[in-house]
Amino acid sequence: MASEYEITLAKLFLEKKAKLDELLKDPERNKSRIEMLSIELETLASLMENYNLGMNVFRRAQGGRSALRE
Repeated sequence: MASEYEITLAKLFLEKKAKLDELLKDPERNKSRIEMLSIELETLASLMENYNLGMNVFRRAQGGRSALRE
């Protein structure tokens, strides 16, 4: 089950990726926009990775605490 945060990040990533693919058809004309979109995609990928790593730690901690209560 994905959170709204994950869904929104994924949707935004796909939108930016589609825009980048469109701009890459004429790279000489759109150099600065292509560079900016590339940075935005890297940032979104980092946000998704950090969120997933944080949630994995949280999920393990939740399971660890429940095991102690039994």
